[in-house]
Amino acid sequence: MAKEKEVSVSRSYKFDFIGKGKIWFVVSLVIIITGIVFFSIRGFNYGIDFLGGNLMEVKFKQDVPVSQLRKVMEETGYGKSILQSTAPDQYIIRTVPINNDQKNKILDNLDKKIGIERPLVQDRNVAAGFSKQITKNALIAVAISLAGILIYIWIRFEVRFAIIGIFELLHDLLIVLGFYAITFREFNTTTIAVILTILGYSLSDGIIIFDRIREELRINKKEKLFTLVNYSINKTLARSLSTVSTTLFPIIILLIVGNETLKDFAIGLFVGIISGSYSSIFIGSPLLIAWNNRFPKYKK
Repeated sequence: MAKEKEVSVSRSYKFDFIGKGKIWFVVSLVIIITGIVFFSIRGFNYGIDFLGGNLMEVKFKQDVPVSQLRKVMEETGYGKSILQSTAPDQYIIRTVPINNDQKNKILDNLDKKIGIERPLVQDRNVAAGFSKQITKNALIAVAISLAGILIYIWIRFEVRFAIIGIFELLHDLLIVLGFYAITFREFNTTTIAVILTILGYSLSDGIIIFDRIREELRINKKEKLFTLVNYSINKTLARSLSTVSTTLFPIIILLIVGNETLKDFAIGLFVGIISGSYSSIFIGSPLLIAWNNRFPKYKK
């Protein structure tokens, strides 16, 4: 196999991403610290899955599509209720904890707009019994994901890339959690699904840049790492922007035309994807330089 020609890349990139690394770190720290402050003051706005609530199983006088039922619930002020169909004309409706007056308001509006049978099939309070189990399973899932990612990057690249990859994922996790703390949007099982989805996306975006850096390290052994990393980011920037734009397009559509449940999922993904793309370019790469400065053996 012919030896690949070593090419100088010193003047081959347009933007100096690494030179402004301190600015990117400060931006992230401000967002993360703000999220921690808001969480310390008021915590998360936990949804029904974590708090428990009221469960009503309602039989309607006609077949009802879930979109129609969701619309009526939104008009009543309970658009984020969990709706589960048990038959074409029968639904389980789970709401946040409500009193009798609030419950009667919901039922009266459903009867007026759609028509319901009385008495209800079920009407009971639901304790937040499985919230601890949800939290435990979510933490286990995140831990397993981080461990698997660490092992994968370690095998495919080097330990330094694996450690930086974990820092990127933790950055994205804190940004998304900070967003929910700051905006006080409902934190529910959909949020857990969003977080796990974002971890996978952030990894794939970071791998693209890591792969290019590894290739440049192999070809241009005499160049400084600072230069090679900057060059690698510039070379993969168009691909990264193309990926994030095509990913965000359907999410933006959901934010515009989706119902409350879909919008909750879409807004979390939107923030996470932006954060994942940001961390891959502006956080991971400067951290890689800092790692090499900290451990001299990588400067060779």
